[in-house]
Amino acid sequence: MPTLPSIDEARQLLGAAARDQQALQILARDRSSPVEVALFLAQQSIEKCLKAALSVRGAVLRRTHDLLLLETLAQEHGLVLPVAHDLLARLGPYAVQSRYLAAVVPTVTLAEALGASQVCLAWASGLLPVSD
Repeated sequence: MPTLPSIDEARQLLGAAARDQQALQILARDRSSPVEVALFLAQQSIEKCLKAALSVRGAVLRRTHDLLLLETLAQEHGLVLPVAHDLLARLGPYAVQSRYLAAVVPTVTLAEALGASQVCLAWASGLLPVSD
């Protein structure tokens, strides 16, 4: 059974993930918005969802933006992620590399990013215990 601090941490992470997702949705509606910023927000939202799920499972979290490392940790804690490995691999570079000039990053569509962010937030939220 997860401890109260880990549940509180998960709720805080999911709140931050929801804010990232909201900003992503706003940017996605405006075709003049920089795509790499929207994809950065998708990566951040998914990262926080994975960390929240791990927190619920009582995992010790370390500071990382590596979605593939978080995927491995999630699997080690018995979690089945709702986002494909391939998409996590393609979104990962948007955490850091995409914020620098001339960075070569994988192609991810806004539709993929939005869908993954939404499904991941719903999935991670569903792992929280029901509040009294």
